[in-house]
Amino acid sequence: MKGQLRSLGSVHFWRKTSKRKMVETRDETTGLFNSPQPPPKSEASTQGSASTRDSQKDEDPTKGETKRDQNTPNKSEVLTESEMAARDLSPAAEAKPEDVSDCTTGATPERYFEQSLDPAVEAVLRRDRRMVSGDEDGTLPSAVVPEAEDDLHEKLEWVDRDVQALREMVEAEPRLKSRLDKPFLLSFLRARKFDYDKAMAMVRGYYRARQENADMYVDLVPSALDHVWDLRMQTVLPMPDKLGRTVLIFRTGAWLPEVCNLDDVFRSQVIMLEHIVRVPITQLRGITAVVDCAGLSMTHAYYLTPTHIRRMISVIQEVFPLRFKALHFVHEPSIFDWVFSLVKPFLSDTIKGRLHFHGEDLQSLHKHIPAEELPEELGGSQGPMDNSEFVQNLKLHEEYFKEHFTYGFEAAEEPPRQGTMMEAVTDMGSLIGSYYRRMCID
Repeated sequence: MKGQLRSLGSVHFWRKTSKRKMVETRDETTGLFNSPQPPPKSEASTQGSASTRDSQKDEDPTKGETKRDQNTPNKSEVLTESEMAARDLSPAAEAKPEDVSDCTTGATPERYFEQSLDPAVEAVLRRDRRMVSGDEDGTLPSAVVPEAEDDLHEKLEWVDRDVQALREMVEAEPRLKSRLDKPFLLSFLRARKFDYDKAMAMVRGYYRARQENADMYVDLVPSALDHVWDLRMQTVLPMPDKLGRTVLIFRTGAWLPEVCNLDDVFRSQVIMLEHIVRVPITQLRGITAVVDCAGLSMTHAYYLTPTHIRRMISVIQEVFPLRFKALHFVHEPSIFDWVFSLVKPFLSDTIKGRLHFHGEDLQSLHKHIPAEELPEELGGSQGPMDNSEFVQNLKLHEEYFKEHFTYGFEAAEEPPRQGTMMEAVTDMGSLIGSYYRRMCID
């Protein structure tokens, strides 16, 4: 169990990084938050836990009974509140998003807090995910503040101090000209669950990626990619999946290499992600991507070199402040296995555990994303896929993108990397020794 003590002027506060709930106390005289301690166990709790363990030892495995986890109580047990906290079985612990978000087995996912979904939470989740308001400060709607505290350790009363702490770290970074506004910094804090050092490392990697791929960001505005949007390869759905995540769709077969090169496809993906990351609920719930492989052919595979693949994945997976929660593939042709073998080595182990391969079984996809929200290419009822409304919204923020891509590291000789190439590979997970940190997926 670890935490961090940060100094902000004369104010000191503790930011927890553990997922388990802790008891926090504050000294009224000094104003300091004391080191958290686990909730104390009552005598009844201790006896109850002991009796549970004894009963488990006495169970006869030959009776064909299903083996229970030691933290799961008997149905006949009546647990006190302290016992539930001690075993991490409290309602808050059971309702954590991570307990239901990793649907890698194909089981039907359920909505977060489905049994008692508050109308206010439902209203937040049903907001159009394509719409970005430029005048907001990044604060989450009040209805999902408790969820953010439970999942991201985001305390509403600490947010301004957290942002200021990260802002000071960014300002101290040599040769870095970064955005310092609250919405931008909050996206990195949420991606790293308010761990300042990790959030700062992500900011650093984010701008390093731009520096090392500077040619990709020249004149990068929505209007410069009309030839890509017209192919209707990608879009963002207005409504979320069944777990409240923002849904991206990419159709590989719609790509025409003679019309737009792979770099422009990548540039359009960057614009899309930079747009949706500005939506606070997307920062909280994460994103689900659907890749429709219908029409994928050797013509496309010819352009997919390892260099291009590594370039695209490193900029998005390793340093972008979004939580990639699921990746669904449908309509995979026979060539897919060969193409995916090129991509797989660049994926983190966490992402590999969140891949879903549906083939032609679109009903299995609909267990995760409602059919009524999907285009007809994915077995939905929304008609042919149309990204025109999404692109129109992107172009409303043309000036934002012009300014946004002016930030970054000043042109200077890059400092030498520490350690050997093998150490860099082992530590950071890149096949060519990249020093980017992996993105926080959880």
